Amino acid sequence: MAFGIIPETIIEYLQNFKDMNGFCLFEAGKEKDLINDNVRIVRIDGREVVTVDEFIHELAKQLDFPDYYSSSLDSLEELLNDLSWLDESRFAIVVRNYSFFLCEEKNPTRKTNLLGLLNDVAEQWDNVPNYPGEEDFRSKAVFNIYIEKAPAAVAELEKLKITYNEV
Repeated sequence: MAFGIIPETIIEYLQNFKDMNGFCLFEAGKEKDLINDNVRIVRIDGREVVTVDEFIHELAKQLDFPDYYSSSLDSLEELLNDLSWLDESRFAIVVRNYSFFLCEEKNPTRKTNLLGLLNDVAEQWDNVPNYPGEEDFRSKAVFNIYIEKAPAAVAELEKLKITYNEV
């Protein structure tokens, strides 16, 4: 379910809720409001990224994953919970054309698991330290997944009981 006050721009949202992580829905055409020098933005076009493997490959390319990455969800979770090779401490994955996003994935459970994984990663970044000593090598970071608002996105997030904001 959506909650909170809807600010005029996503940048305002990032400034007002800089410590809040997770899923956010944005109106079509507002993607330019995400551009900020302090945020590493991964842009995903759902029309071009139609399988989980393509999504992982695109993340690898845009986030400069180390060469040892694989297309497994376990590997993805490990790398998204690290990101130590990047200078930024604020990250945003922006998905446009969600109705097409992962539409050719042959294993629908894999898409469900991916969305849950992204939600978990955002929560883990928000809750550093997650275990004793973690703060010695990892600081809190902002990790958001922005999805262009569409009925399919709302339905899927609500079905999975993933909380989201609207910006």
